[in-house]
Amino acid sequence: MHDALRATSDSPLFKVTTAPYLLLDTGLHIRGVNPAYLRATGRSREELTGAFLFDAFPDNPEHTDSTGVHNLTTSLERVLRHGTPHDMGIQRYDIPESRAPGGFRVKAWSPVNSPLTDGDGRVVGVLHHVEDITTVYESLRHADGSGTADGAGQPTALLRDVMLALAFHQRAARLTGPAAPVGLSGAGAGAGAGAGAGAGTNGTSAAGLARRDALWHGIAHATRQGPPGRGCLAAVCDCAVRELPGADAAVITLQGDGAQSVQLATTSQWGQRVEELQWITGCGPSLTAFVTGEPVLVPQLDQPSTRWPLFTDAACRIGVGAAFAYPLSTASTTVGTLTLYHRGRGLAKPPADAEVFAQIAAAVLLADLEGDITARARATADRGDINTAIGVLAATQQISTNDALAWLRTMARNKSMPLADFAREVLARRPPEMPS
Repeated sequence: MHDALRATSDSPLFKVTTAPYLLLDTGLHIRGVNPAYLRATGRSREELTGAFLFDAFPDNPEHTDSTGVHNLTTSLERVLRHGTPHDMGIQRYDIPESRAPGGFRVKAWSPVNSPLTDGDGRVVGVLHHVEDITTVYESLRHADGSGTADGAGQPTALLRDVMLALAFHQRAARLTGPAAPVGLSGAGAGAGAGAGAGAGTNGTSAAGLARRDALWHGIAHATRQGPPGRGCLAAVCDCAVRELPGADAAVITLQGDGAQSVQLATTSQWGQRVEELQWITGCGPSLTAFVTGEPVLVPQLDQPSTRWPLFTDAACRIGVGAAFAYPLSTASTTVGTLTLYHRGRGLAKPPADAEVFAQIAAAVLLADLEGDITARARATADRGDINTAIGVLAATQQISTNDALAWLRTMARNKSMPLADFAREVLARRPPEMPS
């Protein structure tokens, strides 16, 4: 085994990090595996060490359209050839069930592959990092009863963004936790080893770290102390208003393609109304931050140079003086925004620590991300399928939408089924059969 691979495998950081990592040589044999990876896959070190990657993790033969081996092979070859990291996005890749020989467990991952280099800069292996997002994948996969995560009736782009958001916040959380490693490059593994491993904390001043830590604890405290049912996302917004002078409202929105968006949390009806004005007018700071992936800072909203005259006019009428929108982004896509609104006259500049707060707030979302975002996304999918079924019934049976909804509710109640599940059943057997 190459010295760079051995140094990484023996590194204390590699062993203690909660991020799952696998070390591969250029022949794609497993040369190192950390405890977090063993926990994520349910395998033993003896099973994996020295094995060819795709002998240890073959495609699930029962999943006939599986692309796991092909996609991972393509990514790894790209990293070995070009010496640059590759983010694979979302990938279903079932793994063998150790307790049931021949069986497989459905799994969904967000993998990132990074090159390992020697002292001369030559690629000698790959650091394979995964985040297990199976919980949210399974919830969305079964939402339409089709067995796929992008079945008919689902807002595919939005659900994909939900899974990307989960993977992003899992990674980001590792950068802000008090025991998070600062990277693996110090283990002698070369310049590429720290990619995706949390190297972003290097160079931060002591004062900056202290302030970041105080904000982190403030959000964590608000999450624990909040009223029942409020959830972590609401606590994040509440803490933003409390900690950031000039922030009178905070809104976290999961954005999607086109008109799809899910407002995850807001501190007030006023803030909610301001955010919704952007979808009514088709423009505004949150939408611009989402599209560009860059913060949009408007300390004086009523200035003539404002880019969104329709939104600006409507927002100023309800008292908005300033707006500061921060994107929540992965390496490959922006999935949502945190936007702060100031009421009254404009400000001279954004609230102090707002950008740092946005970064850490994104990470802390992981505390309640699975339950909160999954529930919202499923609710969005349910509403979409119910509305589609109402439209189909109204058109095919030549009845009003109110009559179609009444029929759906009656039949769902008679069958003891949730309304959304019955709506999907209707859509699956078009044209629907209705009693005369």
